[in-house]
Amino acid sequence: MTQCCFLRVHPLFWFWSFHHRMALALCLQVLCSLCGWLLLYISFCHLNKHRSYEWNCRLVTFTHGVLSIGLSAYIGFIDGPWPFTHPGSPNTPLQVHVLCLTLGYFIFDLGCIWRFAWRKSIKKYHAWRSRRSEERQLKHNGHLKIH
Repeated sequence: MTQCCFLRVHPLFWFWSFHHRMALALCLQVLCSLCGWLLLYISFCHLNKHRSYEWNCRLVTFTHGVLSIGLSAYIGFIDGPWPFTHPGSPNTPLQVHVLCLTLGYFIFDLGCIWRFAWRKSIKKYHAWRSRRSEERQLKHNGHLKIH
């Protein structure tokens, strides 16, 4: 009886199940890519202790640039399909892997931007606030206010 009910499952169940599994696989690839970029960043930080964290982030950016250009050239010129004769063709598995690798990098880079655009923004805000408070203490004629 259970088998009979199992076989009568609506065909859309299998369709959605397949797409959910594919989406989960893509998310896992992006997550693994993000972890890889983070590990590379941590490795650079340990190897280059005399350099700033932002410098090491730029090394990761350089690595991503070289890797993505190399893989894209391989896909475009060797593995195929040629993008000018087959535009809009379905992505190959290698293309999907490179896209996931790059998306993981972009998430890493966004985190770096927030970590560094926030510290710098807070420092600039505090400097602005201190200048503003000093300006408030000055009168219009340039003399300090008496408290």
